[in-house]
Amino acid sequence: MAGKASKKQAHNNAAVLKRLYTVSGAVLAFTVVRLLLSGGSWFKLIAFHAPAAACVYMLEKGGRPRFDAGGKVVREGMDLNQEGLTEWMFDIVYLSLFADVGHAVFNTSKLWYVMLLVPVYLGYKIKGVAAPMLGGMRNAQAPSAGAPADTSAKSKRQAKRDKNADKVRYRYK
Repeated sequence: MAGKASKKQAHNNAAVLKRLYTVSGAVLAFTVVRLLLSGGSWFKLIAFHAPAAACVYMLEKGGRPRFDAGGKVVREGMDLNQEGLTEWMFDIVYLSLFADVGHAVFNTSKLWYVMLLVPVYLGYKIKGVAAPMLGGMRNAQAPSAGAPADTSAKSKRQAKRDKNADKVRYRYK
């Protein structure tokens, strides 16, 4: 039973990486065959795949589990099914593969414009994360020490607590 969670994560990570390499290998092979037949630009192919290659490298380095000679898990790697940055890296890889399929099927590079959505989406996510922090700092600095607190947004119970907070409850003699 010991280490069951790390074994499970290690096998899940290995399966996710295997699936990623299977799908991306098939799509890239199809793209290369199409490129050889149509005589396209190898520079474009390499330049367009740089972000996806960087993401695959990061996913591989961080998520690949390591096993010892006996088959025991030495390092399970980061969870590749988690939300956040790893999910965004998979999105970049899959958008790149989508553009590859479009390039191979329709013989146009216009589907690579979908990769322009990545910085837009990243800015949207950063704004969503940073806005509460920046807004919270502005709200904390806005009221001055002498100004009365706004009780209209508070419930009656909270307003009563705030009003009675400054009263001295006990007097010691």
